[in-house]
Amino acid sequence: MAEHERDANPPSTEATAHRWFYTLGVKVQSRDLADATTDLSLRPVLGLRYGRWRFGHPTGTEWLRFSGYRKESNLAYQLREDERLKVGLSLRVQNLKYNSSFDGFSSGQNTVRGRVSVNYALAPRWTLGSDITQDLMGRGDGTTLSVGASYGLPLNERSAMNWSAGLNWATAAHWSTQWHLAPPPAEGWHAGLGALGMGLSYRYALTPQWAWFGTLGTSRPLGQLKTFTPHNLNWQGQFGLLYFSR
Repeated sequence: MAEHERDANPPSTEATAHRWFYTLGVKVQSRDLADATTDLSLRPVLGLRYGRWRFGHPTGTEWLRFSGYRKESNLAYQLREDERLKVGLSLRVQNLKYNSSFDGFSSGQNTVRGRVSVNYALAPRWTLGSDITQDLMGRGDGTTLSVGASYGLPLNERSAMNWSAGLNWATAAHWSTQWHLAPPPAEGWHAGLGALGMGLSYRYALTPQWAWFGTLGTSRPLGQLKTFTPHNLNWQGQFGLLYFSR
């Protein structure tokens, strides 16, 4: 982590446990860059943190440890958080129409997904992660399991890159709602692997409070999903401007 991205004399754990931290910003995102009909959407960004509780986008230095293969959570609680091992519980309101996090702007039915996540730092730059999610409202979005790894590379005092890769598995119910398609004619939907994904993110700190970022991710459908996707590789991207409290 660059020196300007942390305090020279960081506050103690006891001091930060009773303080609010927040992130504000805007981002432009695209769901599938390989689709000629894809459109760009402008979305606000909000993140809050108080002690072990988190809401929305990561705040402060947590953002620098973001692992791109994992989706953001709306509300999270850290059961354990030390230098190597992090275990968290979270809830996420998910839009079933777009299979994306609810942001108050998209139409369509929503559900609540619960998540248990585990991250372990193998080395200062390498992290392994895994999470399991479940549709808690029983609206047909099933269960998912993801495993992945990320590598963080500081470029200079102001910028850093993060590479990540992950593999996901899900039940038949999840695949049917995610793709909004009739099941395969012969055997129907079944539980199995979904996609192998890779992502790259770049951040640049304009000041200790202001930063801009960009991400680019791709995924290759596996197994039964290869039949239904029009592209061998699906691409997503976003960029934005953020303000962090200190």
